Amino acid sequence: MKKVILGLFFLFISLSVQAQRIAIMGALDQEIAILLDSMKSSKKVSRGGIDFFTGKLKGKKVVILKAGVGKVNASYSTAILTENFSPSVLIFTGVAGGLHPEALPGDIVIGEKLVQFDFGQVDSTGFKVSPFRKLNGGRHEELYVEADRKLVEKSASAARKIEFVPISNRTPKVFSGVIATGDIFVSNDEKAAWLYEEFNALATEMEGAAIAHICRTLGIPFIIIRSCSDNANNHARVNFNQFVGPASVNSAHLVLGILEEM
Repeated sequence: MKKVILGLFFLFISLSVQAQRIAIMGALDQEIAILLDSMKSSKKVSRGGIDFFTGKLKGKKVVILKAGVGKVNASYSTAILTENFSPSVLIFTGVAGGLHPEALPGDIVIGEKLVQFDFGQVDSTGFKVSPFRKLNGGRHEELYVEADRKLVEKSASAARKIEFVPISNRTPKVFSGVIATGDIFVSNDEKAAWLYEEFNALATEMEGAAIAHICRTLGIPFIIIRSCSDNANNHARVNFNQFVGPASVNSAHLVLGILEEM
């Protein structure tokens, strides 16, 4: 009986330690490379086909993983993450297409709220975006999923203290607002303009809103950080290949700054 009690005690302690970890996700290797290189006492653990790296960043216990590209991969990775590590906070870092008229490659967008722009219905009048579905049926009332307010504030505070990597001899700007998510790499002037006008979205990417939806369902505070690798226009693919590297660096630097604020 004593052994059973001790076993349950150590299991409880182990789960408590895991729950203290801050989860950091990126869709691509480039987006988490600097963070992995900066980790202390790094250890790799594989679960469900995903490599998780545990250790410390800025004195905080973290778990870092590559989520994969697109909403399905991001959702699966988030599910495996939450099942095995019970993170206290989730930070997503990576690149995106900038939609604000003044946004250029390297600029930062702090996601105050997320919208899934390719979820909805098509009828005789065209396509209409719908709010997220609930697990038990029905729809949420709001179209957007809001990020944790305290994390948004910490992100903005950290951004004011960071020297981001200049691109094309220009100091990157920092924007806060809506990020639009869809399983589409947007490389079209008209689509980019529609996202900005319809949702007031400042950036578009392929994972954030799916992760936000899961975090809301599970009650996990989250923040989505994006650095613009392109402008989601007709030249987006060329610009992405050119700027994905430095844009990923800027996003990762902001993550490190956020950890210092926590």
